[in-house]
Amino acid sequence: MGKEHKDLRHYLGAAGIFGLIILLLLFLSFNEIPPVNKDLFVAIVGTLVSSLGIVVYTIIGQQPDEVNSLNKKNEALTTLADQMEKRNDQLEAMIIKIQKDIINKLTDLKEEE
Repeated sequence: MGKEHKDLRHYLGAAGIFGLIILLLLFLSFNEIPPVNKDLFVAIVGTLVSSLGIVVYTIIGQQPDEVNSLNKKNEALTTLADQMEKRNDQLEAMIIKIQKDIINKLTDLKEEE
C-alpha cells in the first residue's frame, strides 16, 4: 500500500509541475515581464524547465529509481552471462582434451595388438 501512495504522490507532483509550466507559458503569452525582474524570472523558468525530463519520465511511468535498478540488474545478468560463457568454453576444452586422450589411448592399444 505504501508503494502505491508513493507512486501516486510522484505522479501528482509530476503532473503539478507540468501544469505549472503550461500555466507559465500561457502567462507569458499574455503578459510581459518587466526588465527589472527579467533575470530572476529567467532563472526560475530555467529551473522548472530543467526538471521537465524527470516530469515526463514520471508521468509516462518510468521513474529514475526504477530505471537505475533495472540497469543494475541488467549489468549483473550480463556479467553472469559472460561468466557462464567462459565456463562453457572451459568445459568444451576439457571435453576435447578427454576425447583426444581417449583416441590416443585407443590408438596405443591398437598398436600393441
